[in-house]
Amino acid sequence: MAAQRRGGGFLWAALLSGLALNVLDLRRPAFLAVETHQKPVQSRRSFAWAVGAGLLSEPAWAEEEAAPKKKKERPPETLIAEGFESKAIPLNGRWSIVFGKKIAGKPVYKKDGESYFLMTNDCGQLQIDTEKKATCDGSIGIQKESGWVIDGKASGFKVRPETKEDANKNQGISASKLNELVNEDLAKFERQSSVSTFRGTMDDDDEVLEVDDLPANTFLSLRYGDTRKQAPFRAGESFAFPPSGKQPKAFTVDVFQKVASSQVSLAGISALGGSLNNVEIETLDIGSAPLKASFEASLRSFDHQEKSGASRGRNAAERAKQYMEQRGVQHFLQEMFTQLLERKPEDYLGFLADFIEQKQDEADHADRNEIDFSSEPGLGENPLPGFAAFPLPDLSKHNSIATEVLRAQPEIEQLANLRTSMGVSLAQCIKPGVDCPGHPMVKVAGAFAGDGECYSLFQQFFDPLVASLSLKGSMRSGADGATHPLDGDVTKISGDQIDPSGSYVVYAVLEARRNVEGIRMPVSCSREERREVEKLLSSARLRGTYLPLAGSKSWQKRSGGMAAFQEERLRKVGMLLTEPDSKLKLAAGFGRHWPDARGVMVCDAPGVFVWCNEEDHYRFFARQEGSELKELYERMAKTMSAVSEAATMAGRAFASSNKLGWLTTCPSRVGAALRVTLTLRIPLLAKAVDLPALCECLHLHCDSSSSAISGNLWQIHSLSSLGVSEVEVMNEMIQGCKLLVGLEQRLEQKEPIFDSLPGLGTELPFSPLPCNGPCPEAMPDLAGCRSLVAASLRVNPKLYLQYRSLATSAGTHLGVCLRPAFDRDVGRQKTASGLVAGDEECLDTFRELFVAVHGQLQALQASWEPPRGSCKTLELTSSCQWVKIEMRRNVSGLRFAPSCSTDERREVERLLVRCMENQKAVTGQYYPLAFSQSYPLMPNGINQQEERHLVRLGKLFPAPHALGELSSGVGREWPDARGAFLSDGTADDGCETLAWVNQADHLRLRCFVPGGDMQLAYRKVQGMADNIETELNSLCSRGYSRHAKFGYVTVDSLHLGSGMQLTAAMQLPELSQLEDFPKLCARLKLTQTWHDDCYELSSYPAPELKAEDLLARTLQSLRILVTCHDFRIKPLKRPFPREGFAGRHRCPNGQWSPSSS
Repeated sequence: MAAQRRGGGFLWAALLSGLALNVLDLRRPAFLAVETHQKPVQSRRSFAWAVGAGLLSEPAWAEEEAAPKKKKERPPETLIAEGFESKAIPLNGRWSIVFGKKIAGKPVYKKDGESYFLMTNDCGQLQIDTEKKATCDGSIGIQKESGWVIDGKASGFKVRPETKEDANKNQGISASKLNELVNEDLAKFERQSSVSTFRGTMDDDDEVLEVDDLPANTFLSLRYGDTRKQAPFRAGESFAFPPSGKQPKAFTVDVFQKVASSQVSLAGISALGGSLNNVEIETLDIGSAPLKASFEASLRSFDHQEKSGASRGRNAAERAKQYMEQRGVQHFLQEMFTQLLERKPEDYLGFLADFIEQKQDEADHADRNEIDFSSEPGLGENPLPGFAAFPLPDLSKHNSIATEVLRAQPEIEQLANLRTSMGVSLAQCIKPGVDCPGHPMVKVAGAFAGDGECYSLFQQFFDPLVASLSLKGSMRSGADGATHPLDGDVTKISGDQIDPSGSYVVYAVLEARRNVEGIRMPVSCSREERREVEKLLSSARLRGTYLPLAGSKSWQKRSGGMAAFQEERLRKVGMLLTEPDSKLKLAAGFGRHWPDARGVMVCDAPGVFVWCNEEDHYRFFARQEGSELKELYERMAKTMSAVSEAATMAGRAFASSNKLGWLTTCPSRVGAALRVTLTLRIPLLAKAVDLPALCECLHLHCDSSSSAISGNLWQIHSLSSLGVSEVEVMNEMIQGCKLLVGLEQRLEQKEPIFDSLPGLGTELPFSPLPCNGPCPEAMPDLAGCRSLVAASLRVNPKLYLQYRSLATSAGTHLGVCLRPAFDRDVGRQKTASGLVAGDEECLDTFRELFVAVHGQLQALQASWEPPRGSCKTLELTSSCQWVKIEMRRNVSGLRFAPSCSTDERREVERLLVRCMENQKAVTGQYYPLAFSQSYPLMPNGINQQEERHLVRLGKLFPAPHALGELSSGVGREWPDARGAFLSDGTADDGCETLAWVNQADHLRLRCFVPGGDMQLAYRKVQGMADNIETELNSLCSRGYSRHAKFGYVTVDSLHLGSGMQLTAAMQLPELSQLEDFPKLCARLKLTQTWHDDCYELSSYPAPELKAEDLLARTLQSLRILVTCHDFRIKPLKRPFPREGFAGRHRCPNGQWSPSSS
């Protein structure tokens, strides 16, 4: 744009496109050199270069001869650097370092070329090319050795001004070619910066020459001084501005686009005014609705004399002064500028921001009414009233794990008088569990450590507590003198991508806990100790801001705590720690002296912050969207390292022990003290499998609470960190979640996923025992394991040492048989053996283990035996809805599911299916599971929809999901060679018979009969079993696997003997309401489960009984229940005797009194 005086005013022209340059020989295109004009441009040609091209400059030699003398040497506009190599291709065979304009106060450097831009960074370095970096001490080194250093070495090149001879060596280009290069560079610049740039050149006519790519209905507005002019944006448009006393140094250009337009009639508007309502203004966009507006006209006096610019300025100043006086702004600004001029800070913007934030804090504190927590129970000086010292009260109705340990070991009260070196007693540790009975369905720890020494001094209490809380149950560290692994080396963390597409991992959170050694933990520390912890954090060399909680006066730099707006910001993003509100935490002492010395360290590292003096001294958090766990852990590790260094400088360290690793207040967090959480979007996988069970197999935990699941999002956590290092926790999480994402992707492609699931593919879930080879010399820890074989091994651990290296002739080792014993869920809900057989020889090779399990099983049963035939024979049909009998059998000579090969499993399927098709007692069809490829007539099994339908009907079995089943190996290579033989319809007597192949045992027969005829069901299932064995014998000279002592051999040792289980669905509304109904069922050797408005009563495992004896005993027990119910019994007058009713030959009326009615 140019300005010329015409008629006493200025006429400006907006030039938007094209370069009208009369230049015939130019060497350098636009954007390849950044010009700096040190003096006013005098020639028309130079002016066109500076404004039209925008970034072109005169060559240094153009004014070489006439250059004026300068007092101080300044760098020329273009320098030549010679004598060094670069991988980038130089333009015109040379390099240039161009000194140009400054951006944000720093010089910008640009190298000739199209792809490489050079500029200084925060460290004062210069990027020479894609690899080399250079720094300069300030001496440019013209015609002498320079101050440049490249890659840490002194440079071997010199810098000199560009000369006329240099220019002559390069071929010039025409003005038209220059235009093309300029336009290309400008277009590229627009794309990169997303800024619309209007380009133009000057012409003597002073008008808009060209307009490129403008949208329709565009208006141009120019403001020069206090005057604004507006006109349609088109070539040739001129703008005239009146003269003013002082010429502005710049003008403002705005471009507007018309949205709507209409002509409005003034009918109805008189000389005194009037109104126009709901006037429709047609929009220029045909797809938009008309706009509506109303107008009001009124009579007013009008001063035809236009106010001068000075008058308007005085009015604006008056209004500004009035505003500042009303709002009190003037004093604020005066104080701010006074301090600014006194201190003269280098970072003036940062100073102004801090000043404003400080004033905001002061205003917030003045307006905020602080809450007084000192009078709140558990939040003031004194602990929450409750348990204070031994002896213990009655804990029979308490449900925490701590009270379970106290009930199991009454001798723990001997520790009552002990104190740690810092004065913490056991009573302080167990107070929350004693004060809060809890709920039987929600198990909490119920105890917290008062300092690190508690774990060693009260080891008799804390060891079983920690073992019960640890989901892995690993107490190996320290038990044999080994040291708990502590390894936070970031380089050892896997770099595998969990979610390369970014479609499945929504959010990631890391949390680590640390406590300072020599200072009591938050449940028992004093006010001074807590303040020392805060002082260590605030003094750490961390880039960030420490914000004490509102009301905290412990930190002098921010006495009174954070401001209200800061508190609200932290609350919105989930970074604010709040006072404890649960009775458990208040009883523990977490809220004492609230909010003194509590706060949040908000680090500059993205997503990293630290809670001070909440449950532990420090809780470190790192959060971000996406799945880059390694990068996230590295940021958190640097923060922990900085706090650790601050503690070391103060002569302290983080609390840890060789046995338990990092020590935390809650016993559930000791070890690596690290928790990793990923939020995954895996809806298909969650529907296809039991996600919590799958996660457990991967050493992960899926939070199934409603607060943790939102629609298709699932929160996946790392398991207990005891016995593993931080690196192991991270790698397990990365590999596990990577597998979950991969399974979701396979389901999206409608592919089977069983081969990738632990326990359903070729790999089994984690276990301390191997599948092949000898077991470890030291028996793994069985704390918290509830199976019968686990109880036997705790009583007699020599059995493990006796058999650990033995194997059967078929290659089955002890590890295969004992793997379920080390799963804590086995035996939690119902009686479980924890011992499986890999082949029939296991019962001889590991004989004493099976005998021990049977001994445990008999010890659990009541000694009373129901009398046979002494009660009046009653039919069960009046109270019984249906009966069901299951019979398990395995083919002799072939290994069982935990250890069989693929060929053996397929041979079992081939033999059994052929036998069932040949026998005539029951006709039907075999249905292989979906995706099973072993059955020739259905090479890919039945379809998935049909399979799901049969599973819902109970005619087909789903994949195993319990960790005990998966770890035993019964689900390996699922669903290969597995299926069900279903009978054709229902028999005339109402029986439904089916056979499952390779579910757990080789063969599982089932007969379902409506009503109560259990003997009919037994005859049906026994007859089918006999027919199949006859066919097996004739087909391959095989039969069912039997043992001389244990009877029929089954995979689960509970079903040895008859291999049979009998179930009846009974409706006993009055009897089942009795409090002692479960005890009555146990005396009758029945297990009871409520399902579909009935009690399903099943026979208790009886390895010592034959099938006929088990049937007779079960029938008699069921008839006793029917008899008692028919008498309309009352609640028991006295508890069951220990010896039961042996020797009585009538209904036990001495225990149940008939109703008077």
